[in-house]
Amino acid sequence: MLDLIRLSRPLNLLIMAMSMALIRYGLVVGFLERGLRQLLAELGGSVTRAELLLDPGFGPQLPLPLFALLVLSVVLIAAGGNIINDYFDTRIDRINRPETVIVGRSVKRRVAMAAHLALSGAGLLCGAVVVWRTGQWPLLAVPVFAIGALWLYSTSLKRRLVIGNGTVALLTALVPLTAGLYEIPALQRGFHAHNVVALADGRRFEMEAWFPELWYWVLGFAAFAFLSSLVRELQKDMADVKGDAMNGCRTVPIVWGMRWAKALVMGYIAVLIIALLALHMLVPALRGDLSYWYIQLGIIAPLLLSAGFTYNATQRAEHARAGHLMKLAMVMGAGFALLIRFLP
Repeated sequence: MLDLIRLSRPLNLLIMAMSMALIRYGLVVGFLERGLRQLLAELGGSVTRAELLLDPGFGPQLPLPLFALLVLSVVLIAAGGNIINDYFDTRIDRINRPETVIVGRSVKRRVAMAAHLALSGAGLLCGAVVVWRTGQWPLLAVPVFAIGALWLYSTSLKRRLVIGNGTVALLTALVPLTAGLYEIPALQRGFHAHNVVALADGRRFEMEAWFPELWYWVLGFAAFAFLSSLVRELQKDMADVKGDAMNGCRTVPIVWGMRWAKALVMGYIAVLIIALLALHMLVPALRGDLSYWYIQLGIIAPLLLSAGFTYNATQRAEHARAGHLMKLAMVMGAGFALLIRFLP
């Protein structure tokens, strides 16, 4: 059982769940708190935060049990995808990291396949319940797409040039985007249905139900997840080049060479850093010291270190170390959601 859990990569699943929670409680709640702080500033200090009676429309509108079920759906589908990926990668892993091979040893192949089907099916069911309860039937396409994409990636796309990396990056970007797709429309409906903010003395103030900025934030987190995942996948391809080559994979370092793979990693990281610096200069809310130092030390520093390790890497362990630093940058990027409420 423990080896089956290891196949699901619980740390990665925890990061996914954390990312979705950060979108809900960091980004959405923080965005609303910023709006409330701006309202209090417009009132010139005549009203304090404690005097405001907040309507139920103020705050995340997706009920907590449904949000938990949504997170569970994403985690279960990802767990099933991780297991089926290892199922089809057994021969490659026996070359790249023989000491970590589980499928076919401590976990029988039919057990791994059954676990994939059970987890993916349970994830789809959880997602369907959320769709049914919220009435957002088009969003059922998200878990269906994720299950299909993970299967295709494991069976064929992983071995194709560029397409495999792009598939994983797209699925990674879907994690924060999924939370936004459920939370923001529900929030807008809640704002339209209620007088969102009321004072205790009877004076009432309504906050405008207009959330393009919130969508920009969600899309920004999704874009960061997409690009950083592309880097991470290239770093994994460089680490696994020996086993991939012996099993007919057409990854970037095999087809175009290690030099081009490293150049792409450097290019993607450069785009990430330039975008972060540009956002800091152009977005007024990001010009404060708090966001500056967080971006510089928490995100850009690991990105630069990952780029440096990638450039100098010659052994599998060195490529893996660069990948760990990239994962740190990804986690810190998601963690920026916690600062939204403190931005000017």
